Amino acid sequence: MFLAETDEKGSMGQDETNRIQDGAEPGPTSSRGDARSGGLGSKARRTVKVLSHPPLSYLAGAVAVALVTGAASLNLDRVVPPAQAPPPAPDRAMRAFSPDSWWNTPLPADAPTQPRATGILHYLRTGPENGNGCLKLAGVGESHWGNPIYWVKPTDPEYEVDQTGHHLPRELRSLRIPVSARPSANNDGTMTIYDVEKGYVAALTDAQYAAEDDSWSATGATVTYLDSNGLHKRTGRSDNPHNKGTHRGNNGATMAVSWDQVQAGEIPHVLKIASGPPVSPDYIFPMVGSDGQYKGSDPDVPPEGLRLRIKPSVDLQSLGLDEEALVIATALQRYGAYIGDSGGRTALKVENTWAEGRGHLWRTERDALCVLPFKERFWDVVSETYDPSGDATGQ
Repeated sequence: MFLAETDEKGSMGQDETNRIQDGAEPGPTSSRGDARSGGLGSKARRTVKVLSHPPLSYLAGAVAVALVTGAASLNLDRVVPPAQAPPPAPDRAMRAFSPDSWWNTPLPADAPTQPRATGILHYLRTGPENGNGCLKLAGVGESHWGNPIYWVKPTDPEYEVDQTGHHLPRELRSLRIPVSARPSANNDGTMTIYDVEKGYVAALTDAQYAAEDDSWSATGATVTYLDSNGLHKRTGRSDNPHNKGTHRGNNGATMAVSWDQVQAGEIPHVLKIASGPPVSPDYIFPMVGSDGQYKGSDPDVPPEGLRLRIKPSVDLQSLGLDEEALVIATALQRYGAYIGDSGGRTALKVENTWAEGRGHLWRTERDALCVLPFKERFWDVVSETYDPSGDATGQ
């Protein structure tokens, strides 16, 4: 059999530059969530490899060369060109964004705390859908609630992702996606894609692959550039105007705990958690919107963007945590976590290695962090105006 490369391109249709733009979100001074808008479909662009027999004339010529030179057997290197060296594997434990960004700056021991911390922690511990009042790990074991993370190669096919909800960032007009990639098998349909060569990480929601026409679609997406400070354009403090999307300030690099970072022994950035009890429709930096559905007047209902951390005084080594849970808890103590979603159970998503085709790699348990319930003994609630990167809002 002979391995040949062919290019197969679907119709790109008309130029949709004016259609594809930042998500249909509220203005930068709004404290409400994003609006939704419909979209148009498009076909994928891809490179395919096919198996076929080489032309007989090619083989005949190669045999003739072999006979003339006295070779005892057919020189296959003359029939199939030698394979190129594979591109270097990406560092799956790499940290996105500038070292001094909001995401990557550790919280000092004396970080100011929220005056209403007691009430906020009580709400997270006792409110509806509180999940037993502790932070669950979503996606460990055989759970499908984790988020798959893919690292593309230059040879991976490009797709013009069909928008089925929000307007999608322009980068999704030619997004490289591995052939074997699949989104999480849950209601969110999420996936994260790192394209180190192009310099960004993309987060997709409700991602769907259609095998009949080899195409991808998504209802929402966010693109954040790896060498930037990781902030959404609409915060007014981003150093890259192309950091855009529909996830209200969240980004693909902090949406789930990387299995590879945990195996390396360190998660060097803040993490995103979802609150089970509904959060406020208000939001604070670094968020630019909220999907909170709380209706009421309780001042202890947190806004999206609020940051928490395990108290520096807590001796994590004494809690009997397994190795993976200890790495996660250490990150929650050093960098903390911010509320970036509302609904379901209060949880921290981990990487979905099963969807990636690597198998169920996590050894920790869903309740591994429940020795740290949301109580003042274990948790700090960081002041809403405090920014550890040195550019505090409200100061």
